[in-house]
Amino acid sequence: MQSHVADALVEAANLLLVGMVVVFLFLSMLIGAITLIAWINKLFPDETRNSAERHAVTPQSTLSSSENLSPKTLAVISTAIFQHRQSH
Repeated sequence: MQSHVADALVEAANLLLVGMVVVFLFLSMLIGAITLIAWINKLFPDETRNSAERHAVTPQSTLSSSENLSPKTLAVISTAIFQHRQSH
C-alpha cells in the first residue's frame, strides 16, 4: 500500500513538472512572438497610421463645428450630458 502512494506521488510530481515546463515554454514563445511583431512594426511603419495622424481632429476644428450648432441644440446637448452625469 505504501509503494502505491509513493508511486502516485512520484507520478503527480512528474505531471506537475511537465505541466509547468510546458506552460513556461508557451508563455516564453508568446512573449518572444509579441516582441518580434513589435520590432517588425518599428522597422516597417504602417501607412494608414501616418495618414490617420495627419487627419487628426484639432481643437480648432472642434470649435468650428460647435459654432455651426444652434444655441438651442447646444443647450439640449449640455442638459442631456448634465443629467447623464447626475444619474451615474
